[in-house]
Amino acid sequence: MNVTISRVGTPSPEEWDQAWAECPYATYFHSREWLEIWSQNYLRCSPAPIFCELSTGVRVVFPLIKEIFFKGLASKYISSPAGTFGGWLAVRHLTSLEQACVFDYVFRKYPNLHWRLNPYEPLAENIALSVVTKDETHSLDVSVGFDEIYRRWSQGNASAARKVRKARKSGVTIRLAETANDWAAYYQTYIDSYTRWGDKASGFYDWQFFETLFKKQSSNTKLWLALYQGDVIAGALCFYSQTNVVYWHGAALSSYFPLRPVNLLMYEAIRDAAENGYEWFDFNPSGGHEGVKHFKKSFGAEALSSNVIRRVSLPIKAFQAFGSIIKCIF
Repeated sequence: MNVTISRVGTPSPEEWDQAWAECPYATYFHSREWLEIWSQNYLRCSPAPIFCELSTGVRVVFPLIKEIFFKGLASKYISSPAGTFGGWLAVRHLTSLEQACVFDYVFRKYPNLHWRLNPYEPLAENIALSVVTKDETHSLDVSVGFDEIYRRWSQGNASAARKVRKARKSGVTIRLAETANDWAAYYQTYIDSYTRWGDKASGFYDWQFFETLFKKQSSNTKLWLALYQGDVIAGALCFYSQTNVVYWHGAALSSYFPLRPVNLLMYEAIRDAAENGYEWFDFNPSGGHEGVKHFKKSFGAEALSSNVIRRVSLPIKAFQAFGSIIKCIF
């Protein structure tokens, strides 16, 4: 059966929200909330979602952000910013023919596109991608229940469970951030970590970004804090959708590493996810850092494919080359 697109357009905010709420594989990064938060902090970016109705009757919302550069002379589209999961939303997993149909439309319409594929909506094998970078995320299946997860952690002398016990015995406690001061304390922890990471840091987010998240007061966001003697020494920022939790951002003061605060943070965040009926606790891609991968695997997280598509048109390549020449001259 041939699948075609019978109607295209721009989804209303209500249609986008409904598609996100009903999609079984949606992550927080597919939500209207996330893309609007991003555009509020980066003026060159604005939400540009598309709506497609397929001949099979399935309605698809494809979240996108439009980013302009070169003083508005060029633009590209990002299927979820900051390297987060992108792709379509629908009430069910798409068939291989439906996927191919959407892919064909998106590739024809957007010659400048950055898109990290969603690991929870695997692609059909017959969809050939010539502009893809292999990558992965690490995710823990929490649908098995926390008792089973903790049993697995308890195996081995260097187990995650032992490190959790050490953190508790040392007096580390965990709670959720509630006030602006809580978020500010976490930000200072992040600044300390960012200085330590140096050139290895994947990117930098200023205070305005975190302040926007706090002011949103969203039920889809939780900032977990580790405290020692009343002071914030580590934190984990998690985002929530209907079926999964993503640990998106974390930081810790290096002087408190021996107390294992991050292990206790993960314990509480994962336990909360398992006990509240989520299916996956995603640790997010590791940016090629092997030490980060090892940490995630210590909690039993498994690798899931999350490849990245980067399409750059010839005019944009010319703009980029010209920009490089100008920088060299001046």
